[in-house]
Amino acid sequence: MNYVPPSRLAELEESATLKASEKANQMIASGLKVYKLDVGEPDFLTPRRIIDAAYRAMLDGYTHYAPSAGMPQLRSAIAEKYGVRMSNVLISPGSKQALFYALYSILNPGEEVLILNPAWPSYKQIVKLAGGVPVEIDTGSGFLPDSSELRKRIGRKTKALIVNSPNNPTGAVYDEKTVKELSDLARENNLFIISDEIYDRLVYEGDYISFRKHMKYEDGLILVNGFSKAYAMTGWRLGYVIADEKIVKEMAKIQGHTATSPSTFVQIAAVTALRECEEDVRKMVSEFSERRKIIIEMLDRKGIEYSRPRGAFYFFIDMSKYIKGVDPAEYLLEKARVSVTSGSGFGDGYRTYIRISYATSRDTIIEGMNNIFAAIGV
Repeated sequence: MNYVPPSRLAELEESATLKASEKANQMIASGLKVYKLDVGEPDFLTPRRIIDAAYRAMLDGYTHYAPSAGMPQLRSAIAEKYGVRMSNVLISPGSKQALFYALYSILNPGEEVLILNPAWPSYKQIVKLAGGVPVEIDTGSGFLPDSSELRKRIGRKTKALIVNSPNNPTGAVYDEKTVKELSDLARENNLFIISDEIYDRLVYEGDYISFRKHMKYEDGLILVNGFSKAYAMTGWRLGYVIADEKIVKEMAKIQGHTATSPSTFVQIAAVTALRECEEDVRKMVSEFSERRKIIIEMLDRKGIEYSRPRGAFYFFIDMSKYIKGVDPAEYLLEKARVSVTSGSGFGDGYRTYIRISYATSRDTIIEGMNNIFAAIGV
């Protein structure tokens, strides 16, 4: 059979962040030493309390189908945390799936979604899958959106704005002024804001300001979060979305006909994560903070310019001064045996950038950074 992909997949691109580490993994498999500073997940084990809770849940019979909107135990725990009703909460198999449900629930074919570059590559692809049109807007080298610039890009087809603070790949954290301005802009133009807050616990300087402080769910706020980053549960695939209950009802219909629901025992274990694992989160954040300091000190000693990240676990650095004519990530993999993520996947205006992750050991960070410095001659 001569398979031809359907037209709706013609413009769909591979995941840039997953593709980034493929060659590095091939090199490692061949016996080469590669320092991996590309990983977008915590290198910590899932807290033991959560693992034990999942095991107990399986023994207690939580191995069957769950309601399409999620287990009431977890929905009510999240509702309590955010001060909303259970009817405002849907549990999904990962926050990426929650983003898809949200966009699929609000977009008509051809409607536009504003995406603030540099941005996680999947935003653009999920918008396309949901039938929308991504409109990319660069935030320059400071990585904070300019509401006046955004206003110019709003048209009659604009339906939503995706925001991500703390940000992947930059580590930028939106201040209160930015959050308020974007919230006001969305209300004035009858736009949804989809706020991806997956890194909300990973903040090292200043306060974290959620969009829920300045925008109501009934006004169009759709908040997406999950357990992957704060609780080192990437492989458990568990996220959630909070929105107006009418939207949640539509998302539950989509989930009911696709994923059905996340694993039942995983949802029960997540209640333990929310209620009993604060100390585990605190220790992990403290270690990330120390690793961040190491990279700051190393970059400052070498006089390399960068925008100081306040959250997540990334640095996003322009290498155009040091590497010319080639993708800097490919260059560093070949010359320094260091795997970082190319900036090209985060927006066309950032092809000279690399994303460095410090979700790895201190030794790997120090040796990898020294290899980078040697490769660029600083």
